[in-house]
Amino acid sequence: MDMVGSGEEITGEELLRRYKKGERDFPLINLYDEKCILQEADLKGINMVAGYFLGGSFYKTNLSEACLIGFDSNCLGLEEANFSNANLSRACLWSSILDDADLSRCNLEGANLRNAHLWNANLFNASLDGAVLANTDFTNAKHFEIHRYMTGILFWNTIMPDGSVLEGPIYIN
Repeated sequence: MDMVGSGEEITGEELLRRYKKGERDFPLINLYDEKCILQEADLKGINMVAGYFLGGSFYKTNLSEACLIGFDSNCLGLEEANFSNANLSRACLWSSILDDADLSRCNLEGANLRNAHLWNANLFNASLDGAVLANTDFTNAKHFEIHRYMTGILFWNTIMPDGSVLEGPIYIN
């Protein structure tokens, strides 16, 4: 039996239309819409488990409480997006721009944030265990600090909120 939306290709416009009609489950969805701009959209609680989004932007989009486990994107614009209480575990956000994003209480366990920008991002109570933070830029990020409860995180040429650089590779186990 196929999952609803399993492997389905969809445009951003179609996603918004269906979401507004009450649909919330879009597992394995493929958003092959490089011109897709979902700015200021309300997608609270959406399920895009193992979805794929090539290009485009979620600028100022509300993705709070979203289930984005294993979500895969490349160079995605996520400036000022709201990911509070969202699950982005095992997500691939390679080279994505998360400047000024709200990632408070967000599950980023095992996420690939290589080359990502998180300038001024709010990371209050965000979980980053097992995350890859190679060439990641946390300049002026709020509530991001290394503490003894972090495990399995790879730091490599990571710019910390204060501007210092963890050259690494440093693996916190």
